[in-house]
Amino acid sequence: MLKKELTELLKSAKDDDNIDEILGKAEPVKALVNSGLTLDAFKSKLESDPNFKSFADSEKDKHLQKGLETFKKNNLQSLVDTEYKKQHPDADPKDTKIAELEAKYEQMQKDAARKDLTNKALQAMTEKKLPTDLVNFIVGEDEKTTKANLETLTGVLSKHDEALKTEILKGSYKPGGQGGTEPTKETAKAQINSVFGIK
Repeated sequence: MLKKELTELLKSAKDDDNIDEILGKAEPVKALVNSGLTLDAFKSKLESDPNFKSFADSEKDKHLQKGLETFKKNNLQSLVDTEYKKQHPDADPKDTKIAELEAKYEQMQKDAARKDLTNKALQAMTEKKLPTDLVNFIVGEDEKTTKANLETLTGVLSKHDEALKTEILKGSYKPGGQGGTEPTKETAKAQINSVFGIK
């Protein structure tokens, strides 16, 4: 229907006339109603025709996707920022600096304690004539652990020494290892005396 046709239809209408009735008498509106393009016909087609429903769903999806993209572009980042600020309030720079200084102080205390434990362990190992190059394996988190490690090392080396002495006394020990020359009675006696600290 052209605008001039609509204007012509409404020109003769009075102020209290029903416009729907006037339009219902117009030929283009009659043709539209007769073609079956009504809201009820549309709903019925949507429920009964799978192709029509699929097309309508794809149009809805396009509209929804466009709306979602617009929402992301305009609102999403501000919502994320607001929620992040709620969960992670900004720390005062002074608090951050204090936390750093506290961490450094704690590390210095740990380093000083470890150095002290290392010195004590070295002293004890020297007194017990243990190899001091094992000190890093002996020093633990605290003095109790360090002492326990030192006792374990002492016990292990003691057992090793006893086994070696027993081997020597049995005569199965040969100086110089495999392929060494047979020791004489005097050299064997001197070696045994030196192991036991006898002069």
